[in-house]
Amino acid sequence: MTHVLRIVLPASIVDVIKEFTGEACWRRGKFIHIHRIPLNDFRYEMLRRRPKIKQLNYDPIGDLKAGCAWFKLPNNKFVVINVLKGRCWINDHYEEGDFWEMRYNGGKLICYL
Repeated sequence: MTHVLRIVLPASIVDVIKEFTGEACWRRGKFIHIHRIPLNDFRYEMLRRRPKIKQLNYDPIGDLKAGCAWFKLPNNKFVVINVLKGRCWINDHYEEGDFWEMRYNGGKLICYL
């Protein structure tokens, strides 16, 4: 349909029409075409349930950071995954380095990377 409009109307007018109908918008000085997913599309539910990812800063002076992601399973329980650098108590002693930690159903699993 756009190519037919461009034959009859100038490109700037076609851009205004597309912005009015919700097909495109201006963002940071650029004209961007929007391809929205309908609410009844199966992909919408998948995108809504994607893991939430956050980067945490544990050391305000240094650059010690950790990553955290969590998501909800179909049984309505959450899984939290942390990746961090530092000291961690494993078995009977402290280990220092990079760690991967998963928490689920009250339990915790730690792996040294």
